[in-house]
Amino acid sequence: MQYPALFLFLGGCLLAAQPIDIPLTIDEPAGVARSAEPVTAGVPLPKGALRDAATLRLFDPDGKAVPAHFRPVNFWGDDRSIQWVHVDFFANAPAGGRAVYRVRTSTVPAPAPSATLAVEASPDAVRVNTGTVTFTAHRNGPFLDAGALRGADFLLRSDERIYKASQWERSSLIVEEQSPLRVVLKRTGSHGWVDREDRALDYVLRIVAYAGQSHVRLIHSFVNRQGREMSDFVRLDGLWLQARLTGAAQPFAVEQLGAEPRRTGWFEAGGIGVGLRWFWQLYPKGFAVQPGGLMRLALFPETARPQNIYTGVAKTHEILLSLDGRNLSAHLDDPVYAVAPPKWYTRDTKALGRLVESSPEAILPKYWPLVQRYDRWLADSRDAVLKKRDSGFTFQGRRYDEYGMLNFGDAMHKLIADDAKPDYGIHWETEYYDFPHALFLHFFRTGDMKSFRMAIEAAAHLADVDISHYEIDPTRHGAARTGPGLNHWTRYSNGVFISSTSWAFYKNESLFDRWLLTGDLWSRDVARLSSGFGTEYNGLDLHSNTRSIGHGLFAMLKAWEVFGEKKYLDRVHWIVDCVQAWQDGNVQELARLNPRVVWDPVFKGGYSHQSWMYGIALEGMAQASQALGRPEMPGYMRRAADWIFANPREWDPARRRFRNAPVHSVMLTPGLAYIAETSGEKKYWDVALESFEWQTQEAKVTDRLKLFAQLFRNSQRFPWYLSVEANGARHGGERP
Repeated sequence: MQYPALFLFLGGCLLAAQPIDIPLTIDEPAGVARSAEPVTAGVPLPKGALRDAATLRLFDPDGKAVPAHFRPVNFWGDDRSIQWVHVDFFANAPAGGRAVYRVRTSTVPAPAPSATLAVEASPDAVRVNTGTVTFTAHRNGPFLDAGALRGADFLLRSDERIYKASQWERSSLIVEEQSPLRVVLKRTGSHGWVDREDRALDYVLRIVAYAGQSHVRLIHSFVNRQGREMSDFVRLDGLWLQARLTGAAQPFAVEQLGAEPRRTGWFEAGGIGVGLRWFWQLYPKGFAVQPGGLMRLALFPETARPQNIYTGVAKTHEILLSLDGRNLSAHLDDPVYAVAPPKWYTRDTKALGRLVESSPEAILPKYWPLVQRYDRWLADSRDAVLKKRDSGFTFQGRRYDEYGMLNFGDAMHKLIADDAKPDYGIHWETEYYDFPHALFLHFFRTGDMKSFRMAIEAAAHLADVDISHYEIDPTRHGAARTGPGLNHWTRYSNGVFISSTSWAFYKNESLFDRWLLTGDLWSRDVARLSSGFGTEYNGLDLHSNTRSIGHGLFAMLKAWEVFGEKKYLDRVHWIVDCVQAWQDGNVQELARLNPRVVWDPVFKGGYSHQSWMYGIALEGMAQASQALGRPEMPGYMRRAADWIFANPREWDPARRRFRNAPVHSVMLTPGLAYIAETSGEKKYWDVALESFEWQTQEAKVTDRLKLFAQLFRNSQRFPWYLSVEANGARHGGERP
């Protein structure tokens, strides 16, 4: 039975005809009352529901319209109605409590902010008056003068040289975003030596300020784009924010070289407050005020063991300057987020495709206990991954754990202690299989904020360390790091300094998730960089890494959805054409499309050995099939599944189990369900449901980041087939 497209079309039209009314819930996590805390929330909208964000309003828990700014983020591909909007506003929430705001279409006049945000730009500087404080950002020299904080600069020490952002004269400064509530300034350049020619690490610095607010947020990302070889590095001996305090300040120093003590990263001196997000988690860090009022916030202390920053590596630090001295540590350590209900992210808008919220109203009653068990398995495994962060181990007389400037958000895979091997050292998971995206999917389905916050941490690591920001071959800028990565950035099998030479390790959907949900601009930038790699590099190595099919499709489909550029859609068609030429054994066409691929006759009709990889490939093909509407695609997917079931090395018909890595059977469930839906053949549905049931009932909890992502990145789309909404999409047209 075919997917009930008419029902969804009519349902979408009915929904779009209704006024928009979306609750945005803020749960205060730290036990600290929030007053006018700036929040950016991403909200999806149903297709056809809205074409002009100017009709949207935000109402507080008392039903009063409050100042807010809405801006469209992307648009539905066919009718160009708004798909996601970002809303900026100032939130109030009781300590440890909850506040519910509402986004509505309304003719009520939008209230103006209580203070006017004034921005005056000239070629060399931007002057900002928030209504409570005034500061000036400079294009060259020290980047910021702000009241009691003068001559703010970033200094980097490497090999006995001091490099300064102020000593690089080819910097740029732009007003990147501006609204009545918020302004984002973006300065880019390098940390330059005194000769103003030599440099050590590029940087992107964003300066964010808000109407009526007395604080400034700094987001500093350094990037190594300097190497002639991927094994080249800049030795980092120190990195700090330095400024002169004009207010009286007693000298003091805090140096934190280990994960303990887990102190907050908030400091007060000279009438201002200075905070660093994830201060202890990103150790080593430090803070000092020297005689004479020179302030230093150490992003990497000079007393720490030097850290090599290899070609293509980046790292982002988020700093908060409270110019009136108010303690805003909770803003950094436990920011509040405004989120919609799971049903809105999933069924009500369909902005995430075939994803359904986890609720008894959404799931058919006969399957609801099964979905509950699945979610417990997922949450228990997530908690086990989180708990492992503190375990640590000792290697060569030193203790290691999963914290640190280039570690936090990632997890350790294994240790090779034999230094005679080329892969000697610590292997990290490198967000393999897009671990944060699996967490974001769990949040979308359940509203679980623990998964949300953990996903933010992991996506931050992915954006900085697990995507190569620069490659010697320019067609490979934005390549994903291999996984598991030896010491994060070298190949696990031979220790060679190289990023992925295929799409087998491609991972960027979580960067889009973070951008869409929170408005994080660095995540958007890196998502675009990574997507560019997919259009420039032919990484489709079918016979050895079948998962490349799915990873390439996931990346290109999401880039097309968010950025709306045809080159990404063309790339989706190219991947499908390559796969189908491979299945047909059309060597001539395959050579024309992608000379990189070496065809093997044994795989005609299928993809490769290793059935578990088919889970990723088939889910990618299913999403592409729904997006492209190419009528031949489901038949090709069915042929691929038939190849697996006919191969005795892959499928055990007596036990009804996949022989090759049966622990990964759950990965195949949504792809097989789609084949059942489009073919009308019950046998594919039976295998999908049986695999989902036996793995969920067995429910072996894992504390491995990689395995978590393998198990739960694809399979969270299978419960849609168990839902009331999907009634008729399964073979046999089951009824609730």
